Order: sequence, then structure tokens, then C-alpha cells
Amino acid sequence: MRRRRKRDIIIELTSLLDVIMIIIFMVMAENGKLVTEQQSALDAAQTENLEIKNELEDLSGQLDEALGKLGEGSLEELIERLAEAESRLESYEYMDDVVFVINVKLENRYNNTVRYLSYGRAENEQSLIEIRDQIDLTTAINRLKIFVSEYVSKITADSTNSTIVYVVFSYDTHNVYQDDYAAIDEALRSAEIRANSGNFRYRCHPLQ
Repeated sequence: MRRRRKRDIIIELTSLLDVIMIIIFMVMAENGKLVTEQQSALDAAQTENLEIKNELEDLSGQLDEALGKLGEGSLEELIERLAEAESRLESYEYMDDVVFVINVKLENRYNNTVRYLSYGRAENEQSLIEIRDQIDLTTAINRLKIFVSEYVSKITADSTNSTIVYVVFSYDTHNVYQDDYAAIDEALRSAEIRANSGNFRYRCHPLQ
């Protein structure tokens, strides 16, 4: 067999070494990428753990505060207070079902060029009707009559005589038309007569 020359062997070893170095660099680059990804995942996990820790500390503080309040009095006393509060809440809810306060208001705006009639239960949004002529006034009063009639019916249909309706008519004595006031007042007094009960209470409230 013919012996290979030393020069040829050296050339082949050099090429092989180049290939090995390329492979090493590729492996190092891939490892660096993996290390970066793992570090990012570790940082995210540490942040999440810190948030959980802070939340647990907050919950622990709230629990300590609740226990401290509980320790200020006996358990029986706290239960009694809760029962009283619940009883008052039920009373308020009952009163809301049987006692109705209706606000009616007449006002003139824009140098008396436009009048407004508003009405509704005190705790609810008020219906607002614009009045520019006699037709508008008639329409507004008819709608008011229908609204008030519903509460007159509640009184007449209540066999327990527990339903109470308060109607308060507010107006500026110096800034409304007398005819407007008289028409609304007459409509509300007629409702009071139809109710025929001391539980329907109507009064005027002049605004000075």
C-alpha cells in the first residue's frame, strides 16, 4: 500500500478541525439561547411568587383586623347587633312598599317663554314635560292625573289601610302663571277627594 504523505494528512486534519469548531460554536449559541429562555421563565416565576406572597399578606392583615373587631365584644352581642340591623333593613323595605312621596313641581324658564311640569316619586327620576301652549298644559296635566291615579288606586285597594301617599306641589309664587298653578292644584285636590282617605295627603309648597 502506498503511504500517504504527511502534508495530505495535515490538510485533512485542518478541514476536520474547522468542521468541529463550527459545530462547537453552533452548540454554544443554542445553549446560550436556552439559558436566556430559562432565565426569563425564572424571572416570571419569581415575579408571580412575589405577587402571591403580597396577596397572602394582605389577606392575612384583613383576617387579623376582622378577628380584632370580633375580640372587641362578645359573639352574642355581635349577633344581636346584626339581627337589629337586619330588622331595621326589613322595616325600611316595608316602609318603601307602603309609604309613597310624590313630588310635583311647576316652574317657568327663559323669561317665562317656556314652562315645565315635573313629577315622580321622590327617590326616582322625575318626569319632565315642556309646556309652550294650552295644548301642552292640558297634555301635561292629563299625564299627571294618570300618574297620581295609580297611587289613589293603591290606597282604595289596600284593605289593611297601611298605604300612605304624600303629594307635595312646589312652585315659585313669583314666577309661574296663575292659570297653570290653578289647573294643577285642582287636579291634585280632585285626586285627594277620590282617595277619600286620610292616607292621601296633599299640600302645596310655595318657593320663595
